[in-house]
Amino acid sequence: MQQFIFLLTSLNGMHKPNFSIQLQKALQRGVQVSVLVAMVDFEAVWTVRQYLNQLARKDARVKSVRLITLAEMFAKEPGLALTAAERHAVQLDRYEQRLFADNQEQVKRYLDAGHMVAELRQIDDETPMVLRQYQEDQLTQVDTYGLDGTVVGIEKIQNEVATTSYLLNQHGEAVLRFVRHERPVEHVYNLSATSAMLATEFEDAKQVANAATMSKRQLERAEAKAIDKTQVITATEAYYGVLAYSNYRRFSDIYAFYQAVLSRLLTPQTRLYIDLAVNAHFSPQMPNQLIFNY
Repeated sequence: MQQFIFLLTSLNGMHKPNFSIQLQKALQRGVQVSVLVAMVDFEAVWTVRQYLNQLARKDARVKSVRLITLAEMFAKEPGLALTAAERHAVQLDRYEQRLFADNQEQVKRYLDAGHMVAELRQIDDETPMVLRQYQEDQLTQVDTYGLDGTVVGIEKIQNEVATTSYLLNQHGEAVLRFVRHERPVEHVYNLSATSAMLATEFEDAKQVANAATMSKRQLERAEAKAIDKTQVITATEAYYGVLAYSNYRRFSDIYAFYQAVLSRLLTPQTRLYIDLAVNAHFSPQMPNQLIFNY
């Protein structure tokens, strides 16, 4: 049976116009169309649901799209019971509660002596979505709920960045762990006097305006000072290591993990779509797979 799978690795990719265009073209084929949400940002699943619901109001065929989440795929995998410190389940009934309405959602904020300790976002009283926990008014943990009201993902936050994330199975055990790392990368730029990015300004690693937007006098001055040269700029790149607790398999990067996840779904009749922005990272993991981009 032929199927189309759209792999979502970021919300930016979902919001590209070509994503919805290709999705609607796939639906015209009359085959099964699935959207696999594989983001480490677990709460993004709720954003994807809302976006597909918006598309469905314009095109009823979108209602037939199958939404696949990591939580669904790994719900029955064996996992590791988290310690109390790792889980850090907060008892909300201990705190003062205030109820707000925000973008057709309910928001409950929990206060301790005037300081917010938690914020619960929910569709209604029966459907929690995301619980954010705070210490000294700083975000420290994000719990994401599934449609059944149980927590499916936990993200540990430091300096507003998710450093360690756990995907939970149906028993509340950690089945996957994602750890964020950083590494230096070098970008090499070949610059000349006619480059939009001028060599003389690159010493401060600042990008200047395109030559077409500069006055004639400014352009002449820049050309007189600039010389042909190569600049190497060091930047920091974030990447994720992944550990599966079911068999303690380690994935060197997120793209190797994506390949393993897709191997559970792909058939010879599958047509796979991925974000063009990650094609260069993803294609080496699946050299024999025909990949379409959005």
